[in-house]
Amino acid sequence: MGHYIGLFFVNGVVIGSIYALIALGFNVIYSTTGIINFAQGEFMMIGALTAAWSHTSLHLAMPLAIALGIFVAGIVGLVSYLLGLRPARGASPVTYIILTIALSIVLKSAASFVWGTDAYTLPKLVNGGVRVGAGQVDGHSLLVIPVAALCMIGLVIFFKRTRIGMNMRACAENKEGAKLCGISVDAVSAMSFGLSAALAGVGGVMITPILSMQFDGGTMMGIKGFSAAILGGLGNPVGCVVGGLIVGVLEQFICYFSSGYKDILALAIVVALLLIRPRGIMSR
Repeated sequence: MGHYIGLFFVNGVVIGSIYALIALGFNVIYSTTGIINFAQGEFMMIGALTAAWSHTSLHLAMPLAIALGIFVAGIVGLVSYLLGLRPARGASPVTYIILTIALSIVLKSAASFVWGTDAYTLPKLVNGGVRVGAGQVDGHSLLVIPVAALCMIGLVIFFKRTRIGMNMRACAENKEGAKLCGISVDAVSAMSFGLSAALAGVGGVMITPILSMQFDGGTMMGIKGFSAAILGGLGNPVGCVVGGLIVGVLEQFICYFSSGYKDILALAIVVALLLIRPRGIMSR
């Protein structure tokens, strides 16, 4: 196994970077609105399928197809809040959870109707690869890591240096105080859904050349992204990234022993870690 440790670790960081992007989306919505959005994986799926379909069927260039996929994912997130969640504002957290689960089912059904049940893929953005230990990691997989890092850095700058980002932080700290300062909590909540969906779309267009994507492909990714957010500490963006990397690396090392049980065992280990530290490893 020693020859494969480096390969498993790098692959785990690659997959974990995707989970980190999904976890960051959970964090954006939760920090701003207090809602846990279980449709986050479906936003990723919609971004991925939009990009793949527009490239293969509309013959758009890859950069345009990727930009369109991320944009459509963001718009779907925004509309999902306006039509599905805003009418229930003031409801209990359990009601919001049920609504987001229902939203997930609706989005999957709509995706199967629009794109069918076949798997879609995208060409890799970078050809070639790098030898790691006894195997090789392709260039596109390595590209996922800096993309996720740039998204995290961009989020930090967005929340600390832009008016909209500071408004979101104000709503996260004290919604009533934000209202007294003239901030529209409703508008900020809608923006948080759009931003988190766009982040999921980035993850979708980056993972599709590696694993492909179909109408129900976002569900398990969303669950693992949520696990990463809880493990790292929901409300802490750095913790979400760390949690995503931990889940990804664990999953890849488990593959060495049993690829058929990697999902179950990885999530079981996350549960065990949460029993030791229920609020997450980087909770405040």
